[in-house]
Amino acid sequence: MSTERPREHGMDPEAAEPFTHAGATDEAFAFLDRLGRRLDLDVSPTVPALREALLAHLRREQAALAANGIVHQLCARALEVTDGAAARGENAPAARVAIGQSCAAERADLESARSAVALTARALLVERGGWVATVGRSGTVSRALLGAREAGRGPRAIVSEARPRLSGRSLAAELAGAGVPVWLVVDAALPLLLAQVSMVWLGAEAVTDRGVIAPVGGYAAALAAREHSVPVYVLAARRKFLPAATPALRIDEMPAAEVWGAPPEGVRPRNVRAELVPLELLRAVIVEDGALGATETAVVARDRPLPEELAGAPAR
Repeated sequence: MSTERPREHGMDPEAAEPFTHAGATDEAFAFLDRLGRRLDLDVSPTVPALREALLAHLRREQAALAANGIVHQLCARALEVTDGAAARGENAPAARVAIGQSCAAERADLESARSAVALTARALLVERGGWVATVGRSGTVSRALLGAREAGRGPRAIVSEARPRLSGRSLAAELAGAGVPVWLVVDAALPLLLAQVSMVWLGAEAVTDRGVIAPVGGYAAALAAREHSVPVYVLAARRKFLPAATPALRIDEMPAAEVWGAPPEGVRPRNVRAELVPLELLRAVIVEDGALGATETAVVARDRPLPEELAGAPAR
């Protein structure tokens, strides 16, 4: 993972916009949709030609969604399926079918994984009516809280807005609409309120052996939680894991206009929507089948490298 200053983001017209309100898993679903449409339009006459076009497309997706661990891993899977078709001597149409079938399977697997992570997290709420704090919007955190309510555990939530896109507002509205009591606070106020919560749940773009890429504000919340002896959990499927040393994995700076569209002369808005939360600040990373401590998380992440063609930072 790049440790340099976040770079300003220049959008590729053929790729996705990163850090949507929906969260990393929903970005991954959108990636699979775009890949399917790309396959529908592909007219490559041979599998090598298909692979070349596919690799270019995948690297554009990586560049646009550089912090999304699932997308990086899905790119690796698409390339693996293509190489498998080539090894079997299949023609280009058959290879396209194989990739499309893989996309459908991945979609089902991602949905199942998110549900499994949410179910595992729900088990943490042993106290009825406990407060859970979170930063911005995470589809998995939402599903876990809604599931806890359905199970009769009466969770309550404190949600930070997650500026500049204010994704926390959509989470707060969704939870409140389902009967979960919610406080919505500005980002800087969240650490102040952590003394009264049972735990902090963070969503993640990616999980590495150095830390978790979470919405900006997650680091401050984790530090404050440590001071108040409040456990911090990250909710993340295993598909989000990959080594921190992966050059293609990075936190890019987003369009400055989201922070201030017309700043006065001499003011340069900076828009960083994600940051690295060190593993040492977490009680555990909640995955599909349990909770991983810092050491185990690091081992799993290092064991999921990308192929060389996708691991390098794509040209921008």
